Amino acid sequence: MRIKLNIPENSVQTDTAYMSDVLGEQKNFPVLVIGRDSYIEEAWAEVVFDSGMIYNLQVGRYTSIAGDVKIIVDMNHDYRRVCQGRINGAPYHRPERIRRKGQVVIMNDCWIGDDVTIMSGVTIGNGAVVAAGAVVVKDVPSYAIVSGNPAKVIGYRFEERQIEALELIRWWNWTAEKVHAAAGLLYGDIDTFIETFLPDAQRELQQIPMADIIPMEKTKSGPDRRLLYIPDFEQDYPTYPNVIEAFVNSYADTNYELLLYIREDADLQEKLERLDDIFSKYEDVDCYVNLFVANPEDERSLFGQVDGYITNRSTDNVRYMDMADLYGISCISGVDVPMFAEQVTERMCRTQTDKMQIDELERKVGELQTMLSNLTNAYKQQIAQLSTNQYAMNLSVDNLKYEVLATQDKLQLPTIRSGQEAIDKIISERKSMARFGDGEFAVIAGVNRQKFQHADAELARRLMEVLHMENEEVLLGIPDIYGDLSKYNTECRYNIRAYLTEEVRKQNYDLLDMDRTYYDAYVTRPYASYLDNNTDAPKQRFDALKKIWQGRNLVIVEGEKSRLGIGNDLFAGAKSIVRILGPAEHAFDRYEELLAETKKQGKDKLVLVALGPTATVLAYDLAIEGYQALDIGHVDIEYEWFLAGKGRKTEVKTKYNNEVAEGDQVEDIHDAEYESQIIARYV
Repeated sequence: MRIKLNIPENSVQTDTAYMSDVLGEQKNFPVLVIGRDSYIEEAWAEVVFDSGMIYNLQVGRYTSIAGDVKIIVDMNHDYRRVCQGRINGAPYHRPERIRRKGQVVIMNDCWIGDDVTIMSGVTIGNGAVVAAGAVVVKDVPSYAIVSGNPAKVIGYRFEERQIEALELIRWWNWTAEKVHAAAGLLYGDIDTFIETFLPDAQRELQQIPMADIIPMEKTKSGPDRRLLYIPDFEQDYPTYPNVIEAFVNSYADTNYELLLYIREDADLQEKLERLDDIFSKYEDVDCYVNLFVANPEDERSLFGQVDGYITNRSTDNVRYMDMADLYGISCISGVDVPMFAEQVTERMCRTQTDKMQIDELERKVGELQTMLSNLTNAYKQQIAQLSTNQYAMNLSVDNLKYEVLATQDKLQLPTIRSGQEAIDKIISERKSMARFGDGEFAVIAGVNRQKFQHADAELARRLMEVLHMENEEVLLGIPDIYGDLSKYNTECRYNIRAYLTEEVRKQNYDLLDMDRTYYDAYVTRPYASYLDNNTDAPKQRFDALKKIWQGRNLVIVEGEKSRLGIGNDLFAGAKSIVRILGPAEHAFDRYEELLAETKKQGKDKLVLVALGPTATVLAYDLAIEGYQALDIGHVDIEYEWFLAGKGRKTEVKTKYNNEVAEGDQVEDIHDAEYESQIIARYV
């Protein structure tokens, strides 16, 4: 069958499936799935449809396909038969001796030139260019430029470092509104674009939580592999029955695991019943199938914990293939025959985003095992129990010597007293506190790590001054992340390890005084990061903090959208509250005005500051003037998360929150008491 494809520019405003009753069975089949703002001038798909195995063409977002493009889908001839032709009067059967691979996927931001031919089973990577007249017979790498017959790589659109940055940013996954707003930069200089958007992308990736997948205890033979598949229940021609059958036939009595991700919705019971009907066919077969029924906060969290992704024909498939590409895992076509070809499964291994090879990782593990050979069995078991996610495992291995040896006096680590000790000194000795974290260290290094405070040379100089000050009335806080991490939950440990590379650790150590006593900067983060956040412990930590301002007159210096204590009882014990509002972002631009306004208040009042890195400097400057001032950072948003009781960071729509997606989009409030407390605005 020859199908003409013509999708005009600007006609696809959302990811769309074009349906057709190709088999005459009064069922819809997605002949073409195409992403937002992609177009096809004119292409011809030559396809053989049969009820046993039918393929479709999938195109990502912002991809341009020129005229006279030919896509050959599942037109293989079985050259191993004696006769390659057709015999009049004799029934013809589809090829059985050769692999049938039909699904053609053209990812995001691709350009396909005139008169190109694309053969079955090809995936063209993000950002690739296929020159006019090329015949593409194998996969095209991301951002490659290919030409010729057969098509070969003749170059790349950008330098390697630029491609690596673009593969972190993945701008095509933004909302249409954000893409439109960034159009000037998208049509402009590559380095300016990267400089603008890479810091946010890196921070966002570091904050992806780990999905809570229940591990399966495996006792069969062979390597331990987990394959992710997302059943396409909504399709008239679903792939999931064939995928499950192929998995059972290929991997029974092995340690391969099929992870089925099923979203919770109104049709969940029906979905589970349909799966039960299929599973009943294999009651006597021993294989590992793991159901993950959830609506995870970020679906990318699944891909960091699997070895392969099995595709389907849905409108979400290209998006999921893009997630697999982000984590460097293989994609296996869920419509090919055979599905689990040897050359495909041989490629499956967990790789981290920096593409470290497995043999290098094993070498590191071996070195650490030798180094730790004299430790107790309990410590040795920590190595065996490291996450099976390869990226997380690599981070764990890199950081393990600091975590395990922290109590062995074998490494020099900063001296960091507990948050409770800091609270005791703040209450009994009226100490002030200035805190440092990744944001403050980034400003000192001249790096734009945080959206809410750009790098500033003067702010960096002042932060260095505070970090090296000798005033005993000011407690210096740094996060307790350099040694043992056992008190933190999995997500927090993962993020700490991702941030605290050997390079970053050295940068921090160069700034710190190993003979000085610091206090835990996480004293103002009592909830979301801790392993015990589902116990009574967070309440006890918040109760201890509340004693600081119990019966005190407060001056709260905060960003205009922070609204500390509004909508909760965090400051219910305070005697009085006045507020000075600064900018929600880049508060240091108004520093002198904020400092002068705060100094108008009486020195008997307790000043609480929440202005990002600016708060560190402001708390110090006020302290040396005789005020008691505390840089309290995220304490209010942590309290909101605690009250929500979900054990993690969540959106708070009425408060600025730099640690969740779209946390800078804050709803207006109308609170008379809050408005009456505001004595000055510098926004």
